[in-house]
Amino acid sequence: MVKRLKITVLVDNKPAPGLKNDWGFSAYLETEEHKILFDADTDPSVLEYNVRKLNVEIKKLEFAILSHHHYDHSGGFSYIGREIPGLTVYIPPDSGEALESWGLKPQVVEKSMEILEDIYIIGPFEAWSGFHEQALAIKVDGKGIVLVVGCSHPGADKLANEAREKIGEDIYHILGGFHKPSRAVIDNLAKFSRYISPIHCSGDEAEQYTREKYPEKFYEIRTGSVIEY
Repeated sequence: MVKRLKITVLVDNKPAPGLKNDWGFSAYLETEEHKILFDADTDPSVLEYNVRKLNVEIKKLEFAILSHHHYDHSGGFSYIGREIPGLTVYIPPDSGEALESWGLKPQVVEKSMEILEDIYIIGPFEAWSGFHEQALAIKVDGKGIVLVVGCSHPGADKLANEAREKIGEDIYHILGGFHKPSRAVIDNLAKFSRYISPIHCSGDEAEQYTREKYPEKFYEIRTGSVIEY
C-alpha cells in the first residue's frame, strides 16, 4: 500500500530559478519504500545539473521507466548509466538499444502490469507512427491514481482509462505531456480526474484551456516542482 508519494519534476520545458529547463521531461518519484525515475530528459548535462541542485539521491533509484524512445525522454539516460550501471529500465518494445550501450538493463513491457504493490506500468500502446508508449500509475491510499505520462502519443485519455480499468480507481492527478490534445481530450480527463497538469509537449493552448475551463482541477507544475500526496 502506498500511503505517501512525492514527485520531483527534474526537467520540464518551463524554467524555474536556479535550475535548467529543456525540451524534455523527467520526474523522480518517492514512496515510503521505493525510488523511481520516469523518463530522463534530452540532455544528460541538464538532468545531472538539476539532480544536484535539487539534492535528489539519484543513486538510490530502484529502477527507471522509459515512456517511449523519443530523444526528449531518453537522452539523459546516458547520465543514469554512468551513475548506476546495470539499473533496470522498463521500456516499451523497440526502445532499448541505446540504453544497453549506456550500461543499463532494459526490460521490455508487453502489457499493463503491477510491478510493485500499487505501482503499475500502463500500456504500452501503439502510437500514430508505429512506436509504443507507456505510463506510470501509482495508487495512493485514500486518494486514487497518480498517473505520470511522457508525451501521450496514444492519447492521454486512453492511458488514463486503461489505468482506471486496471486499478479500479479514478485519477487523482494526471501530469506530464499530453501532446497538444484536443479540447475533447481535456474534457474527458476532467470527468474522472481530480487534478490535471498538462506540461512539456501539451502546448500553451491546452494549458490555457484547462486553466480557464477547469480552474479547480488545473494544477500548475514546472521544472523543480515538488508534489506531495
